[in-house]
Amino acid sequence: MAFTGPSGATPRLSRRALLTGALLAGAAGLAPARPARAAETPQIRAAAAGWTGRGGELLVLTADALDTGYALRILEPGEAAEPGADVTGVLGPPLPLPLPSDFTPHSMAATGAVLWLTGAREAAPGRVRPALLRIEDADGDYADLPVPKDIGAGLATAIAPMGEHGIAVAVEGGPDEHLTALSRSRLAVTADGGRTWTAGVLADDLGEGYGTVLAETGSGVFAAVADGDGTQTAATARLAEAGAPRLVLTPAGSFPGAGRPMAAVAAGTHVSLFSDRDGAVTETRFTDDERTEAAVGPAADCACRGEILAVPGRRGLWLETDGTTIHIRGIR
Repeated sequence: MAFTGPSGATPRLSRRALLTGALLAGAAGLAPARPARAAETPQIRAAAAGWTGRGGELLVLTADALDTGYALRILEPGEAAEPGADVTGVLGPPLPLPLPSDFTPHSMAATGAVLWLTGAREAAPGRVRPALLRIEDADGDYADLPVPKDIGAGLATAIAPMGEHGIAVAVEGGPDEHLTALSRSRLAVTADGGRTWTAGVLADDLGEGYGTVLAETGSGVFAAVADGDGTQTAATARLAEAGAPRLVLTPAGSFPGAGRPMAAVAAGTHVSLFSDRDGAVTETRFTDDERTEAAVGPAADCACRGEILAVPGRRGLWLETDGTTIHIRGIR
């Protein structure tokens, strides 16, 4: 995938301060700054579809106002006011979510009967380690996620399905056992439901990085990560088809000033990477041989009044939430 592009403003740094500061305090804290919202409105933290444990419905992970309580909910499309109008989502009641007391969730994806949640596990007071939770038949347990030795503390961030039984997980953190920044990004891939893993390096020297985003493609997974200055690096990854398990990472380019990656959404012919660049949202479309970028706003197919969330497990679908209204995009 080609990755070259125009210049842009340097993004704000509030995302990283919230992310690392909240984790150090023992809370999730991985949501960026959002517009004010009603106190009773739960915060959308992640989305996924395709979990047969709930009939493949569109699910969201929500957090309360203090990020101390998490719930799994069905997101139902509401009735459009008129043909062609925005489709908004209606949150259902909380569903049982068996989370260990020492686990803070971040993202989720499904492979058949298994729902996977990435996040952080408290290893000791003030120290968190990347963790992956496996939920099946209403029971949750930690998966044996490989954490590189050069990540002393951190968390598992993005996750994407890869084939029928495979997933790709971004494992991020830093060398210090007390997390201060997401300075390194690694990719862990399994094709057999977590029994065996293959790992590769996505990025180093990120400073206070923003966190990786992933999207499943027809041939593997697309990844994008940004350093503290907003320089994005993109790559594609796939498992070698023959011989011993091997992860093949192909660089897709580097782009200074691109900002914070919010979500990567794979459609039929391209991957859309939505980014926040100094408060403005851009959509960058990647194909195998070119890259195009456009500003995104109310006049386009994206209201972009808040945060954009990918929906692993359903191609071409994403959510936009401003803290009060949830827009469901790509279902028409």
